[in-house]
Amino acid sequence: MNQDYQRIEQLLARRIGLGPDKLSPRQLIKAVTIRQKACGFNNVSDYLKRLDSSAHEFQELVEQIVIRETWFFRHRQAFSLLRHHVQTQWLPSRSRDTLRILSVPCSTGEEPYSIAMTLLNTPLSSQQFTVEGMDISQTALTLAKKGIYGKNSFRSHDQVDYKQFFEVEDNRYQICPSIRNQVKFSSKNLLSAWPPNHPPYHVIFCRHLLIYLDDVSRDRVLKVLDRLLANGGLLFVGAVETTLIKRDNFRFMSYPSAFAYQKVSTTSTKFPSPPVRPPKPQPRSPLKPRPSAPLSKQPEKEIQRSSLEMAQQLANQGKLKEAAQSCQSYLQRNPIDAQGYFLLGEISQAQGNLEAAQRCFQKAVYLRPNYREALAHLVLLRESQGDRQGAAILKNRIQRLDNLQG
Repeated sequence: MNQDYQRIEQLLARRIGLGPDKLSPRQLIKAVTIRQKACGFNNVSDYLKRLDSSAHEFQELVEQIVIRETWFFRHRQAFSLLRHHVQTQWLPSRSRDTLRILSVPCSTGEEPYSIAMTLLNTPLSSQQFTVEGMDISQTALTLAKKGIYGKNSFRSHDQVDYKQFFEVEDNRYQICPSIRNQVKFSSKNLLSAWPPNHPPYHVIFCRHLLIYLDDVSRDRVLKVLDRLLANGGLLFVGAVETTLIKRDNFRFMSYPSAFAYQKVSTTSTKFPSPPVRPPKPQPRSPLKPRPSAPLSKQPEKEIQRSSLEMAQQLANQGKLKEAAQSCQSYLQRNPIDAQGYFLLGEISQAQGNLEAAQRCFQKAVYLRPNYREALAHLVLLRESQGDRQGAAILKNRIQRLDNLQG
């Protein structure tokens, strides 16, 4: 690329924090060409002058660049943790307060609406919480405020009762007023100035943003998120972004596949206990239970499966090194178990070893071609590495799976 395109990259980095390696030259040239023609300029130099002086034109270029990849209940475990946190930590101690939640970037609204749906399925009333959705894309916010979606916004293979939240007509899903009234949308850039007296949020969803920022901008955004989040609050990030949170007052939540941190006070030695999934109730039997067989007499398959469950428990407790060893031991005896490789991939990812994580997820997909969760993790890893083309191929593969299941 010539110097004009490099200056445009620098402008994008300075204003919205976009890392120069997060946008391929082809993507940048395509976006600039579209806007250059729309403005009637014959060369990039003239367009650059307009871009540098016009806030409106800069916004138009941003609209060409931003990614609006989202869907309802994306990574469902995050919403499961949110519900658990509200029921076990918020309501017992803060039931008279208003729970404030921020979704940024909120894109076309699926995430903040999913948050509102989740909270309305807890003992919270609509008066006890507010959800704010923020984004730099005016186009995305316009779509979010309309609250009308197609089938592409419903990709989770988990069964969700959409009917109670939507008015469905001709494959169009209109958010019900009860949900729309719970979410307020606004245009905001996390890198812009925030008033010092801005009221804190108790939960912040900031997923799949940090991986697109350069190092300086990422540090600035993390400082803003730290200031905006109340003590004891939760910060949700993307799976790959767990390697980017390196602040002493953010404690990783041991909740499988939720990818969240709790803000804690560094001046206190007492940390809040991590959430633990409640055990499933077991049916009572009138018969006296038989004693468990000694480990040496248990069937081999049960012993092996228990070692994988042990690896999962260790990972949930934050004992990543022990979890990895347990998982590797399991895979030595079960070298074609896709679930084992998937778990080892999640553990490697939490340890910051992204190359090992990618190899594990690829092995899981090789063994189980329709392993959607492994494919989704690979998409995020490819995107974090700037491989948009590879990520797009995997997204199309996931979409075909969803269409077949639908």
